[in-house]
Amino acid sequence: MKPRGYGEVKWQFYLGLFWMVLIPPILHAQDDSYRPPKTSLNGYLKFLQTVQFEDVDGNWTTDNIIHNRLNFKWFLSPSLKFVTEARTRLFYGETVETYPQYSDLVNRDVGYFDFSAIVVEGGAYFIHTTMDRLYLDWSVDNWQVRAGRQRINWGQCFVWNPNDIFNAYSFFDFDYEERPGSDAVLVRYYTGTTSSVEFATSFADSFDKFKMTAMYRWNVYDYDFQVIAGKVEQDMALGVGWSGQIKDAGFKGEATWLEPEHKSESERAVVITVSSDYTFKNSFFIHSEAIYNSFGNKAAGDLGFFSESRTPKTLTATEWSWFNEISYQVSPLVKAGVSSIYNPEVRSVFLGPNAEISLSDNLYVLFFGQFFFGPDESQYDELGFLNYLRLKWSF
Repeated sequence: MKPRGYGEVKWQFYLGLFWMVLIPPILHAQDDSYRPPKTSLNGYLKFLQTVQFEDVDGNWTTDNIIHNRLNFKWFLSPSLKFVTEARTRLFYGETVETYPQYSDLVNRDVGYFDFSAIVVEGGAYFIHTTMDRLYLDWSVDNWQVRAGRQRINWGQCFVWNPNDIFNAYSFFDFDYEERPGSDAVLVRYYTGTTSSVEFATSFADSFDKFKMTAMYRWNVYDYDFQVIAGKVEQDMALGVGWSGQIKDAGFKGEATWLEPEHKSESERAVVITVSSDYTFKNSFFIHSEAIYNSFGNKAAGDLGFFSESRTPKTLTATEWSWFNEISYQVSPLVKAGVSSIYNPEVRSVFLGPNAEISLSDNLYVLFFGQFFFGPDESQYDELGFLNYLRLKWSF
């Protein structure tokens, strides 16, 4: 029996692979020095292999992703630009073969507009493409207006961002450096060199999914402060954040209070994150961050938080979590480190050893591990050991 759709889409598979691999360098190689710089195009091509197992002597699952990203900017005038960014990924491997619904999970666009599509699909592979940036940006004097799919980055900390009302994400999705975007309108007015007022509203098909918030940001005593207030779906939100230093160590924090419009105490949440980092003269870097999430699942956890879109309430599946990280520039071409998360309520642990090697100015190889340890029925149970090899070429 032939794989699902194999005979009808075989030529499309090779055409899509050709486009992903060959078109970017062809476009990049074109000499446009004789034209005014009204457009820009860059991106990267990545290969990511994942090997997962619960026991080294047990079954191993191998999956692969070939990932192309294109970032295009069109400067229509000195004050107006159009931006679109797209990621196209070829998935193939054992998970695709075993779970036919995997492509539906990947193709789920959580934005108001559906900018995702399965280009072609076979029994053991599929190609998925999505536009995670598509917006117009207008800037004149102290004003900036941006409309479309964009990233509204209000976070201050590295790992967990309760202030990231529009674009909260999972720390474990390490291969998505750009982070997700939102279909929204952002209006920003710079009241000074280091201060601004921002208003953002999302597109939604119902009032319960609507987000409308405002933020004021200012600087005092070399600290950046911000306050946030507004409506976040079915909650009223109030948040604060800061970023500064204590002597030579970075000191950041965020807090968001979410009060349900319908006064349901079980849905009320307070999420607080505090972070500190320090870089020694020899490039040795240490970073520690803790989060308190009153909405966290205190019992054991829920695996759903790994795959679903994030909100400030679902940043963690436990009430308390503690993150630590160290890294060191071993040589000009090699950087190594390890990160960890400890969830004291359920006594589960995450370890993330990693090493990145620079092969050239725009070619890197990354070795990364995601190792999960936890008691039965905890949020890390059955995840086991995930081992990644990634090759990335930027153009």
